[in-house]
Amino acid sequence: MALANDLKTLKRLPNEAINGSIFYHFRGEDEHTWQDHFGTVLPGGDDRFTISWDFTKADIDRKGAEALIAQIMPTYKPL
Repeated sequence: MALANDLKTLKRLPNEAINGSIFYHFRGEDEHTWQDHFGTVLPGGDDRFTISWDFTKADIDRKGAEALIAQIMPTYKPL
C-alpha cells in the first residue's frame, strides 16, 4: 500500500458508518501534513469511493483537523 511507504505512524482506525455506507479509515502523518484516508466500495462492488484529507501542520493541529473532518464527513453520500 502506498500509504505505508509515504506516511509515518500509519494507523488503521475502525470502520465508520457514514450515510448508510461503511468506510475504512487510515490515519497518518509525514513531516509536514496530517492525513486521513477514507474509502468504501459502492453497492454492486464495481466502483470505489475514496476521500483523502491533507492538512498542513503549520496551519492546524491534529485536534483541529479531526474537528473539521468530523463536521464534513457525515455530509458525504456515495451514489
